[in-house]
Amino acid sequence: MRLLFVVLFFVCGNLSAQQHPVGIKIGGNLASLAGDGTSDLSSLVNFHAGFFMEIDIAKDVNIQPELMFTVYGFELSEGDNKRVRLNYVALPVMVKYFLSQTFSLDAGPQVGLLVTAKNGTGSLADVKTDFFDRDFGINLGTSYAISNKVSASLRYYIGLTDVTRVETKNQNRAFQLSLQFKIK
Repeated sequence: MRLLFVVLFFVCGNLSAQQHPVGIKIGGNLASLAGDGTSDLSSLVNFHAGFFMEIDIAKDVNIQPELMFTVYGFELSEGDNKRVRLNYVALPVMVKYFLSQTFSLDAGPQVGLLVTAKNGTGSLADVKTDFFDRDFGINLGTSYAISNKVSASLRYYIGLTDVTRVETKNQNRAFQLSLQFKIK
């Protein structure tokens, strides 16, 4: 998995040299888990940040690979250690279909590698062994170009793989609201 991220980093760097727009992306997440035994969980507000590239493949279609640091997780309704933060390095690859020059519908797969998992509100406990290292899912969303250099996007992430090492099967879910800034 780490080799995949290194290879993709260099591939993206090579594509960047071919004059594809690149930029930074920042935003907020509203995340939780879906699955068996999640009725006592609440959503957790956190953030995501990273880099993106736009690659035109047709008149109204482009591909947007991203390399992101994103924080998913959830809040427990009972107990002292109420917040669980799951920190991922994620690689979404979005296909964007433009309905107009400023508005697009977006969809694509995402693979994530769990970097850390912390539990608590004050001193944080490491709970990474309670979670699987990999996450895979799909993103569905929309984007709006505010200007030639700035756009906003709203996305819903649907995790397809079990992320918890417990008897029940649980998947990540997250709404993401982002701003993208083209730097080249």
